[in-house]
Amino acid sequence: MKNDVTYKILKNFSEGKYSWNDYKKVKNWFNRIHDYQEAKQYLLEQWDEINEQEQPDEHSLKHIYYEIEHQIYTEERKKARKKRWLHFYQQAAAILLIPLLAFSAWYYFNGSLLKEEQASQAWVEINAPEGTRTQFSLPGGSTGWLNSGSKLKYNPVFTVRNVQLQGEAWFDVQHDETVFTVTTDNMDIRVLGTQFNVMTYADINFTEVVLEEGKVKVQGTKGYFEKILAPGEKLKYLPDENVFRVHQVDTKPYTAWKEGFLLLDEEPLGLAVARMERWYNVDIEIKDETLRNYRFKGTFQDETLEEVLRLLAVSTPMEYTIEKREVTADNIYRKKKVTIKQKE
Repeated sequence: MKNDVTYKILKNFSEGKYSWNDYKKVKNWFNRIHDYQEAKQYLLEQWDEINEQEQPDEHSLKHIYYEIEHQIYTEERKKARKKRWLHFYQQAAAILLIPLLAFSAWYYFNGSLLKEEQASQAWVEINAPEGTRTQFSLPGGSTGWLNSGSKLKYNPVFTVRNVQLQGEAWFDVQHDETVFTVTTDNMDIRVLGTQFNVMTYADINFTEVVLEEGKVKVQGTKGYFEKILAPGEKLKYLPDENVFRVHQVDTKPYTAWKEGFLLLDEEPLGLAVARMERWYNVDIEIKDETLRNYRFKGTFQDETLEEVLRLLAVSTPMEYTIEKREVTADNIYRKKKVTIKQKE
């Protein structure tokens, strides 16, 4: 073994006191050794050359060895993090800048085996506030849209392509050998490269997956089931009943929202109202339950809330009232409130 690293350099390195040249020397030395026993022998040889006193104990040598490994690991993570940050901002600058939280890990050892335990986990979170739609870009090139009132989370390392979704999102996943997984409260959607829409709002009693292109595998997590979807198929899962149904559909009504269209395709008023609340950031109350079963079909773009309500009222025995927005004691405007009831 080339004698280019002294005991003093190794000990200082383990304490975090080193120059860039020292780092390169120690890293090259560390890459050449095979295990702790070989490192221990080298450390003892170095010790003998500079000190004739009692040799260091086993605990001290192990401490130095593990600290050297930790320092090398830390430096490598710093370099990798810089590359990830540069790649991320190059992709996100034209769409959305998301601050990344710092993350760290430490190592635990058992005998000669290294065990890594993650101390804290950082996540990037993208939000689409009520009344808005947000375009996003993920590490690796996959893109998509978040609908109003939705949230998407992912680990910035992204070695495992996994995102967590609450709300509704449309995905255009770049093909990769690593499976891309969308996790919701009730299911996992696994893909390699495809375009699809997922809706899983907390205020509706189902989760829905609509596939435009490619292939996805949907797996239940609470009630187990598994289904592979083909283009043009929709899977609707009802967690309360623990059943799912698959239908062939026209995918446009389920994805038109990302292009700015509020599209109702024979939807009952109850579901249409939920869409409108998120679309316009309002609260809508249906006074008469019989109205919830009336179905609507229409496509709206750039229409105001009042225009949409007026058009719906033409084909339904309903009337509506839009209340004036109230101001709280903190000078904050409450959401606009709409009341729908049956015509008298």
